[in-house]
Amino acid sequence: MSKEMDYKELGFKCGIEIHQQLDTDRKLFCHCPVDLVDESADGAFERYLNVVAGESGEKDRAAEQEIQKSRKYIYKYYDRNNCLVEADEEPPHSMSEQALETALIFARMVNADIVPEIQVMRKMVLDGSNTSGFQRTSMIGLNGEIETETGIVKIEDIELEEESAGIHEKDSEKAVYDLNRLGVPLVEIGTDASIRTPEHAREVALRLGMLLRSTGKARRGLGTIRQDVNVSIEEGARVEIKGFQDVKNIDELIRLEVERQKNLVELGEDLDEAELVADNVTHLFENTENQIISTVLENNGAVYALKLPGLTGKMKQKISGEKYLALELVDYAKSKGVKGILHTDEDLQKYELVDEFEEVAKMFDRDKEDVIAVIAAEKNQAREAAKEVQKRAKMLYNGEIPEETRSAEQDFTTSYMRPLPGAARMYPETDIAPIRVTESRVKEIDQNIPETLEEKKERLEDEVGEQMASQLVSSRRVGLFDKFEDSADQKDLANYIVNTLPRIESEGFEVSENAIEKILQAFSDSKIEKGQLEKASRLAAEGEESPVEKILESQVSEKDIEEIVRLVVEENSEMVGEQGMRAQGPLMGDVLQRIDADGSRVAPVLQKVLQEHL
Repeated sequence: MSKEMDYKELGFKCGIEIHQQLDTDRKLFCHCPVDLVDESADGAFERYLNVVAGESGEKDRAAEQEIQKSRKYIYKYYDRNNCLVEADEEPPHSMSEQALETALIFARMVNADIVPEIQVMRKMVLDGSNTSGFQRTSMIGLNGEIETETGIVKIEDIELEEESAGIHEKDSEKAVYDLNRLGVPLVEIGTDASIRTPEHAREVALRLGMLLRSTGKARRGLGTIRQDVNVSIEEGARVEIKGFQDVKNIDELIRLEVERQKNLVELGEDLDEAELVADNVTHLFENTENQIISTVLENNGAVYALKLPGLTGKMKQKISGEKYLALELVDYAKSKGVKGILHTDEDLQKYELVDEFEEVAKMFDRDKEDVIAVIAAEKNQAREAAKEVQKRAKMLYNGEIPEETRSAEQDFTTSYMRPLPGAARMYPETDIAPIRVTESRVKEIDQNIPETLEEKKERLEDEVGEQMASQLVSSRRVGLFDKFEDSADQKDLANYIVNTLPRIESEGFEVSENAIEKILQAFSDSKIEKGQLEKASRLAAEGEESPVEKILESQVSEKDIEEIVRLVVEENSEMVGEQGMRAQGPLMGDVLQRIDADGSRVAPVLQKVLQEHL
């Protein structure tokens, strides 16, 4: 299919949700630090998920499906980053004031209305990524907007919430999570559905990311910002794509989802409505030579089969990028814990299943245009998976696209996860009192809105150059520039952040943020020169606890510099007589070869001595 699609004609609708971790001193509802370190876990504990009715008395359909998997959840904890709050053995502490202030600032940066009273809510979590079974979230702002080149996009809501645990590994029986990330403050921003094209979505995501970084409190690095995407076309359905991290390719993700829905709708137009048959066919596979199925049966498993009319030759038909139709059905089977399905559009000779499939075909009175699909697993799993595949397959015949949550894959296609959650998933948090936001506080925030990175780039271009200004505002250390720009030479400071530090780190060395700040403070106080910034940083990377003091101890005195300069001038008196002050360049090189001193210290001394000599 051509990449060119008329999105307006398709009835394209799209909204995105940005989830950005905040770089605060503590987690949102406890006092554990958010600076996560790559280290071994100190222990683990296990939990199982149970679904209960929400405040409305209803059970969430997505939660009910998840609990059918009977999956065990294992949580690895870390003494440095976890306490009893993360283990759900202690009530939450008060909300981080630093995180709340950052969320309020961002809300006003997009002209959102601040809610007068912030109520913490519990939002049901379906995958075990929160030990409590819910995520604490708070509405902060409503009715904001951002301006893009393609048009204005409304910001419907802004929430402050706690980050979930990080997935370590997952299979049909268990999921293992790391708890160090759990509870890190997270700002969530949801747009309306006015995004016009996939490219427009990318523009919106990049601008929101820029504004979040402009607060100075956005965490940087892999996994610290994620996008959920809501996509639909007129004849399709709303689909939520979870956890996409590659913002630069969000347009390709959206394009392929539109392609999937469009192709499935068109497939339904080509298919005649037909009856789907499904049944237990275990007895037909009792003597199979296929090792996969025989192993399943030896462990008291079962085989279920389905007849899918008119799909012969279509199971390998591409519907989204390189993803073909059969995988659309396989995703639903996997949601019930089975590994996959086998079908007649595959090479059954390879699986040694030709005879068995022929027997199933006879039993189902198969026409040559019909596909036979087989699922082998533990009996209950196989039965439930067959029901799920049958339910999804029925929708194919009228081009119906189900509303659902899907996960983003590395090739920018998507896979079925679970149904969309319902309204029964949200209820009030009773352990935290509401927080009042006064008009005077909002007014104070409005008077101190930070400069955006775009504004900063434009302002600095004249001082440090266009290229360096662009690199600087993209650097994770731009906050250090903000801190010292009024007390140090801007070009020297920018060069250190943009060039010197990355060069040292590219060689495999690591300079701690604390050490960098101390070095820049010494530079700002004129204790060290710009030429000594790199030396101090390398000393810090090598483990020197006081790199600035080390440099100052070994620093050549002004008296020693003048003695060397006078000696060099005397030795080159003839050249000085001929060239005058123009001799300063070659003489500087000679001096610096004889003494370990920064050129900025040597230059004024050399200039003074030359003037005296002449």
